[in-house]
Amino acid sequence: MLRLVPTHVFTGATGFVGSAIVLELLERDPRAEVLAIVRPGEIEPSIRLRETLHKVARLYALESAQGVEIHTAIDQRCHAIAGDLFEPACGVHLDDSRPWEGAEFWHCAASLQYQDRHADNIYRTNTQGTEHALDLARRAGARCFNYISTAYVAGTRSGSILEQPVEEGHNNNHYERSKVRAEQMVQSEPTMRTRILRPSIVIGHSKTRAALNFNGMYGFLRGLVKFRGAMERAQRSLAARLDVRVRADRHGTVNLIPVDHVARDAARLSLRDAPDGIYHLTTATPINTGSTLDTLFELAGFRRPKLVQTCDEFSSLDARFHRRVDFYTAYLVGPKQFSRAHTNAAAGTDEGGTFVLDTDTLTDFCNWYVERLEARRSVLPATR
Repeated sequence: MLRLVPTHVFTGATGFVGSAIVLELLERDPRAEVLAIVRPGEIEPSIRLRETLHKVARLYALESAQGVEIHTAIDQRCHAIAGDLFEPACGVHLDDSRPWEGAEFWHCAASLQYQDRHADNIYRTNTQGTEHALDLARRAGARCFNYISTAYVAGTRSGSILEQPVEEGHNNNHYERSKVRAEQMVQSEPTMRTRILRPSIVIGHSKTRAALNFNGMYGFLRGLVKFRGAMERAQRSLAARLDVRVRADRHGTVNLIPVDHVARDAARLSLRDAPDGIYHLTTATPINTGSTLDTLFELAGFRRPKLVQTCDEFSSLDARFHRRVDFYTAYLVGPKQFSRAHTNAAAGTDEGGTFVLDTDTLTDFCNWYVERLEARRSVLPATR
């Protein structure tokens, strides 16, 4: 028999996507209770959880929705449980054999690293961590397991990408490969219903532009800003005179989606009790790759880049830049169109995926980040 009070158990509730989904569920369902698995540290788990959620609510200018005062909801309906993704069953010792009977489990915690030197930690977090989360959900009696993956498990594939399982062998890096393996584990789960939710490249809130952490587009932009700094140290005004080559498809697209749109789709799928399956949490109208790169380079103080098809045309300086942003350039080639057929049907809305990002709006998102990046750099001690 299901609980009368909807219970949502989270890993990664203090992360970028996880925190947004928590707040969306609190706003949409005034009965929802959230239990978050939080790693113990210098800050006690319950304090860390609530401080993070209050911070995110302020960043996104959330006050109330459907009669719910969000800060009150955080204090009254969000609870932390000490745990560790690296431990079996996330290190959670259950007092009752099935204490969360009928709960929805949300596995949002992940490593976004990708380099070879981080391979052990990537698979330990993303693959073994998913195994531990599944184990905990199974023991606790959860009825449904929602796994936050990435639309870019598509890897090197191009064209129309359907909401279907993928196999290894087409991956750009360890991050993608670890997520494919985790998806396969979730799909093989025999005791619970499962949903695999695949956001594309997540950016800040659609209204305030604010973000909680800075990977994806922000990581590429950060690499540009650091590269400009290196050029300026070598020769004043050098960056503004450089012609940088980037391997990218000028007429392709980049699928950038605001975090609140991801959270909205995820919550709708939950509240409508969507069936088992794979769901793309993406935009149906992605922005042009060439325009995106032109905007990012100009914001960082460079000329518009020269886009090439292969690295054969790189100068030594181009190669140096490429090493800074290698992870992100995989998303600039092999144009992809992510189908939202399952998501739109199950979420029961015609609004799904309609976020449109033009260059002016993209500039707003980037300026929000650059201002904070520069402010942070200005308070750091000078280094040689």
